[in-house]
Amino acid sequence: MPHPILSNEQLHALKGMDYRGWRSKQIDITFPESEGIAGVIGTLERICQEAGQAIKDGYSLAILSDRAVSRDRVAVSTLMATGTVHHYLVKNALRTQIGLVLETGEAREVHHHCLLVGYGADAINPYLAFESLW
Repeated sequence: MPHPILSNEQLHALKGMDYRGWRSKQIDITFPESEGIAGVIGTLERICQEAGQAIKDGYSLAILSDRAVSRDRVAVSTLMATGTVHHYLVKNALRTQIGLVLETGEAREVHHHCLLVGYGADAINPYLAFESLW
């Protein structure tokens, strides 16, 4: 990839990819609003487990997505989710076995993208920024 920012079309291609063993697993980083702070903690634990399972299942990419945000569902901070999954994988000697791609409406500025890459993201699809530009 020439740069870490993915267009909506590029992300869509990654989601449907099944080429020479390269497949992607989408991981939802949202939770019911009613769960409160316990939902944040539970979601961070869940996405780490799902990323680890994706490696066991032979996936090459984990796509952390906040697309399921709604009136009743809130997303864990993309930065927190990325850093948590990255460190979980490093701690368990798994980080080199999977790429982390983000599908987020949270990243809007260059600084946001820099932080996400610094926290472990390999690529970012800032769908809300693109939709705002259109």
